[in-house]
Amino acid sequence: MCGLAGVAGLPLDLARPAAERMQAALRHRGPDAEGLAVLEGRAGSPPVVLAHTRLSIVDLSPTGQQPMSADPEDPQAPWIVFNGEAYEAPELRGSLARLGRRCRGTSDTEALVQGYRAWGARLYERVRGMFAWALADPALGRIFLARDRLGIKPLYTYRPAGGGLLFASEVRALLAAGPDLVPARFEPRALESFLAQGAVVSERALIAGVELVPAGAELLFDWEGRPLERRQVWSLPDASRPPRTTDRREAARLVGQTLRGALDQHLRADVPVGLFLSGGIDSATLATLTSEGGRRPTTLSIGFDQPEWDETETAAEIARQLGTNHLSRRLTGEEVRDSFDQVLSAADQPTVDGFNTWFVSREAKRAGLKVVLSGVGGDELFAGYDSFRDVPRARRLRRLLGPVGSQALGRLGRLGRGRYARAGVKLEQLGRRSPSLLELYLLRRELWLPEDRASLFPPGGAQGPPEEVLAPLRNLEHSPPLGAISRLELSLYLRHMLLRDADAFSMAHGLELRVPLLDHELVELVLPLPDRLKARRRGDPPKPLLVAAAGPRLPKVACGPKRGFSFPWEAWLRGPLAERFREACAARSLWQSLGFDEERVYDLGRRFRAGDPKVSGSAALSLIVLTDYARRHQVTG
Repeated sequence: MCGLAGVAGLPLDLARPAAERMQAALRHRGPDAEGLAVLEGRAGSPPVVLAHTRLSIVDLSPTGQQPMSADPEDPQAPWIVFNGEAYEAPELRGSLARLGRRCRGTSDTEALVQGYRAWGARLYERVRGMFAWALADPALGRIFLARDRLGIKPLYTYRPAGGGLLFASEVRALLAAGPDLVPARFEPRALESFLAQGAVVSERALIAGVELVPAGAELLFDWEGRPLERRQVWSLPDASRPPRTTDRREAARLVGQTLRGALDQHLRADVPVGLFLSGGIDSATLATLTSEGGRRPTTLSIGFDQPEWDETETAAEIARQLGTNHLSRRLTGEEVRDSFDQVLSAADQPTVDGFNTWFVSREAKRAGLKVVLSGVGGDELFAGYDSFRDVPRARRLRRLLGPVGSQALGRLGRLGRGRYARAGVKLEQLGRRSPSLLELYLLRRELWLPEDRASLFPPGGAQGPPEEVLAPLRNLEHSPPLGAISRLELSLYLRHMLLRDADAFSMAHGLELRVPLLDHELVELVLPLPDRLKARRRGDPPKPLLVAAAGPRLPKVACGPKRGFSFPWEAWLRGPLAERFREACAARSLWQSLGFDEERVYDLGRRFRAGDPKVSGSAALSLIVLTDYARRHQVTG
């Protein structure tokens, strides 16, 4: 895993310094090596400049260095910069050898650039893995940008006002190109989506003009950086795709077989590979299957010094039963608070989640690991979240009660007190919302309520995530509910928050995080399966299909109630971080410059300190996150 950047369509005296600045901003992603290449195009065209920072995982020798040419002796040969892992690289090299094309080394990067020579744009369909790449082909005068099917690895683009193209693994790298090329201004719609969901749920980044290459897509540009074509290579299978089986036992067998195959590939590396182990089913399943055949993987867990948020004892018991080499660390609240600024600086875009990934990644790096497996994706695929229960229930209730009953819901919600206060707020909102699955799903994960968003940030208009993100999901209304919720979770929360945070916070420590449960062949198998194969029946453990696939070696302790690793933001923001929160709310000139109503920001901060349940701890945290991001990157409205 690495960092990549590039510039096209600009004079070399502008392009090369910009690429060097972007490269410097990506060094945390690739601390092992770096390279830069200037590629001449056709006469009269500016060169394309490619930059790379390397985290050496496969083929640690110089033959894995990037930027990489398919043939250094041929000025017309294609070049590549690549971030991620192509897990089937050995199989790709075998196919290339049969075509008479041999690789000098064993890196997956070389297999990709030689594969492009052999198969052209059809290369994408042969790759199984997580990836973002830029392929520059001087012979064709074309640049190909691609991103993996599930959106695990990021890749952003920006087109300067005067023409040309910049691309990079992180938004901060594009900003590092300089304000003359990439002005640091907030994009109002992206900012509104952050206020609505706690992350930028959009292919538009928070910085105006910066766009995310869509998951599962390949973008084609000419040598000057002008867009030519967008090709959507892969999308989540829709509800019309027939399942491979309707039998529960056969489904478990197929899931186990596919997951074992994915795991074998995800364990390929020339450096040690560890595993994040919580007390839950997803990571315990990975540990169970990884430890088959006498293997003794290294597992790592972190906990918290408050029992209600700590799962280290459960994780240790899972590790003991499976015989893994287990490392455990329990963090104190003081440690977390003392690292607060470091975590904020690691966020490539503002988020109210993912802090736990930063801490567990730091511990993995301290333990000498460069690669870890994570159970991200299991809840989305195997119906593990409460949303799989709550959203269909809310829809049934909303439809049953109708307009009159909805008013009663509002009155009932206002009665909530104490630990039920936040639930009462959502219950009150339920009576005001459309009974559509999508709208009720968004409500469940809503950070700031619409009326508060509208008063906080009038330019946003309280619209929530942009329609271009939501439109493809509106056809789920009549789909089986578990499958529909899976697609919502994968398309929204996972793609725009979990994966983005996992990438940024793990790479802040130069750590590669792999997610076997998001192997696209596993996703293609599980998503079309009937709801009844994934639903929890009486006497079943949570995520029964995944538990059955893991087999009898899965420790039963992993099937208990899951608590997760969360932070007590409400207590901290009224306690040790109270001054930091007050300072953020009182930054009136900053809020005004961003287009916020500074008086409303201050008033909402007062309401939080007074215990108003409409202002959650995560919502209050978002105000600190935004002020820090705006100041750190000198962003204006």
